Amino acid sequence: MQDGFSSTGFLGAAKGPLADSFKGMLWDADGKIRLCYVPSDSSQVWSEPSYDTQKVKAYWKQYLDQVSTFHGYDAATKKRAAEALKVRSGQLDDFFKYNHIEIIEFFRQMERREEQLQRSDMTGVWSLKGQGTKLQGEVNATRAGYLASLDLIWEGIERDLNSFGQGDVLEIGELDGPAISSSQIDKFIPWFDLLCGLALLIGFCTPVAAIATAGFLLSVCLTQFPGAEGAQPVYYQAIEMFALLVVAFVGGGKYLSLDSVINHFCKSCCNSSEQTVKE
Repeated sequence: MQDGFSSTGFLGAAKGPLADSFKGMLWDADGKIRLCYVPSDSSQVWSEPSYDTQKVKAYWKQYLDQVSTFHGYDAATKKRAAEALKVRSGQLDDFFKYNHIEIIEFFRQMERREEQLQRSDMTGVWSLKGQGTKLQGEVNATRAGYLASLDLIWEGIERDLNSFGQGDVLEIGELDGPAISSSQIDKFIPWFDLLCGLALLIGFCTPVAAIATAGFLLSVCLTQFPGAEGAQPVYYQAIEMFALLVVAFVGGGKYLSLDSVINHFCKSCCNSSEQTVKE
């Protein structure tokens, strides 16, 4: 049902005071987990960022155990899967080995940009803001290139470890994923849209469906907070939201709807019961 739908772009483009909350639903949006990032120590006179692959590799080994249990691998099959994982772990080591200097420099750029965002002079002065925007673009472009390579390794692990079994594929999941992640939202939203749309179409639980859909549209409006820098217009969503609230609070669904049929049936049953009691 959720195939083809992704909330990643929608959440990643959030603007305004709630942007961090929406972007926080994206797993590893800044790439720090997959890049095995270790920040520099600000308490030291001189310190530089680095990387440590141990946490990622430990997660992969845990995933190997989960896949083995999921597919019911015997000892020999699990050993073959472990060899496949060893190859992928070697690819991760090679990635950092061959890109060591560039990655450390990228981490420095990333930390410099994060520091800029904390300074009022960089966000309040137009000329300095332009410099920051340029640096942000460089960081985003470099990060996208690195993550594209790392994603191939992660996808390869999921494919390789499941290849020894049959049937469903156990997804590799998210290391230190958020409590509410975009992957969960991607599974929920299509069903939510379908059920609320059908409910409004046939007039079933009309006020509830209208309020629920209005709440969803409100969340859309909040991702592009009105007046925030770079926010896109949300006029259409706002109009639809208020229209649904009108439907909900004026008693929509009273006529020519499934709600009206159910209501009429309930009243008929109640009247029949009252007459029986009187007799």
